[in-house]
Amino acid sequence: MTTSTSPQFDFNIRIDRRGTASKKWQPSEQADIVPMWVADMDIPAPPAVRAALEQMATNGLLGYGAVTDDLVQAFLSWCERHYGWTPDPDWLVWVPGVVPAMHVATEAWLDRTEGLATQTPVYPPIYHMGRVRQRPMQWLDDHSGLMSPASLPDQLAGDLKSDTRALILCNPQNPSGQIYTRAELEAIAAVAAERDLLIISDEIWADLILDADCRHIPFASLGPAAAERSITLLAPSKTFNIAGLCCAVAIIPDASLRARFQQQAQGLLPDMNYAGLQAARAAYSEGGPWLDALRDHLRGNLERVETWLRDFPTVGYQRPRATYVVWLDMRQALPADPVDAFLRAGVALSDGADFGAPGFVRLNIGCPQAQLETALQRMGQALGG
Repeated sequence: MTTSTSPQFDFNIRIDRRGTASKKWQPSEQADIVPMWVADMDIPAPPAVRAALEQMATNGLLGYGAVTDDLVQAFLSWCERHYGWTPDPDWLVWVPGVVPAMHVATEAWLDRTEGLATQTPVYPPIYHMGRVRQRPMQWLDDHSGLMSPASLPDQLAGDLKSDTRALILCNPQNPSGQIYTRAELEAIAAVAAERDLLIISDEIWADLILDADCRHIPFASLGPAAAERSITLLAPSKTFNIAGLCCAVAIIPDASLRARFQQQAQGLLPDMNYAGLQAARAAYSEGGPWLDALRDHLRGNLERVETWLRDFPTVGYQRPRATYVVWLDMRQALPADPVDAFLRAGVALSDGADFGAPGFVRLNIGCPQAQLETALQRMGQALGG
């Protein structure tokens, strides 16, 4: 198994999150249940982030925050270093979260009767966006419950409804952990140009690619034509485990679309979280070595899951190339209700039905190895192992 410690960072320290108002842990605080569902990690944020927050708390001034030049430069340097792409600073619109920014983007682009499309399975805020926004929603799905990025261009070219004017792209993909290749993204861009689609590209998992030979490709980096019909959403939240601090950025190259987005956001999106801005600056400035070590830890946890799966051949598995979530097909192994079966065994997992794929579960492996071992042992009991 890949080592999960480094001279600087130890990701196997277990911290009791019960009683800390944690969304992940609070529902099971009174029961012997290991929560492996919602996508935050049971791993502390990087030391540089904690130090920035401690300094902020020490001075005691917690008023309104502002986006500073050093934050912008740290973010742009991060993009260049990790993606080989440097957005124009004028394109950046800082927002309190990726999901609310997606909602604003749809309203900025679409007329009242126009709709959205996305490839499924996909994480619940995207899957249910049509219902929430009261718009037509088209799910592009081969009904396998698995993800095939290569099939999306053909689905767009052949199955898209006439009232669909925007595609929500999730890359790297949640829950499957799959990655769209440059050729696939270019094919999507070609269909988008032909059909006049806006691409709302949720790239929040961009920094958590586990395949050592892969690099994230932002949709907007394909070229000017693709960039002008895109809104790219990035955030430090998944990368550095700071989702509770509500800081993200929308990258909108087209000036007219950017103005419409900003106008639509007025009165809907709150001011930026001061703590989130401080954390983001520290993360993008100093978080690189920590992230390298984290990815090694996650690779080790994924290896452990794959070893465990050898004992349960009826469990379907699509190897994630990114993220810290694992998408498991339980339709043969536990055909009745896998989520309930695992919960009774003492493990809380995400229900595939919420992603558009009943019979699947999503397992979060962003945790210390001992916690993962406990969860896998209990899951094995539920599977009769």
